[in-house]
Amino acid sequence: MTKLYLEFITTNLLPKLQKKIAEYEEWWIFKPNSRLASYIQKHKHMLQLYFRPTELIHIIKIIANDQNMYAVGNNDIIVLDKDLQECFNTSCIFIPRLYFFCLTHVNIVKSKKCDELKNEMIKDDFFVEVPLNIIYNDPTSKFWIPQKFITSYNYQRKKITYSWKDLNTLFVKHISKQENGIIQLNKSMFEIQSTCNFAKEFQFKFFHINQVPNILKQITKFLGKTNNLLTLCPTLKFKDHDPVIFWIEEMINQHNHELPDIPSWIYL
Repeated sequence: MTKLYLEFITTNLLPKLQKKIAEYEEWWIFKPNSRLASYIQKHKHMLQLYFRPTELIHIIKIIANDQNMYAVGNNDIIVLDKDLQECFNTSCIFIPRLYFFCLTHVNIVKSKKCDELKNEMIKDDFFVEVPLNIIYNDPTSKFWIPQKFITSYNYQRKKITYSWKDLNTLFVKHISKQENGIIQLNKSMFEIQSTCNFAKEFQFKFFHINQVPNILKQITKFLGKTNNLLTLCPTLKFKDHDPVIFWIEEMINQHNHELPDIPSWIYL
């Protein structure tokens, strides 16, 4: 389990997170009475009070395209109209240098506010696909299965939740009992008969024992686990009650389609 977690963090989570950090690293705000701010408003484009350099540059490029400012045969050069010439004090601009021309019209947002904006955007925008093996291979994970799928053994055990390993073992034992309406054709092949109490749900008649996990993933619900980053990866160093731990765990669970959805609005 530790290896799975560390591999997920180092090869998936961290690279994508670092990319988002770089994407939201720098923020600008227009200087008072900026000609460039007035120019983009004149062309019916709006920016938030705080914005990223890429957002402003993108708008300028859209206006340049709409106004046919791109140099003929060279889309890396913009031949400026009169208003933009006054803004940038030049007649044409090499697009990769547009960032530096914009700097005279903006103030760079200070680090404290910049961190607030960056964290807010990453929280809303960041997505990472979580490998489900983290759930299925975790011995502390608990799963619920409708009683009819394991009837013959459920009454004996008097349990309603199981680990993934126990659940697979239990289901195989259940389908191996001939009186359950399932015929074991050989060591690995099974046939579902019409007398089976879940024959209607299964849209197939034959299956192999190696397909049992795929079947169970469709008829069970994941209820949660007790392991987390601290218990599985003790070599990772965090401060006590570090919110980063809980943010990562919440993100893992939030983007796990095995968990039930929590509505955005709750009513009584």
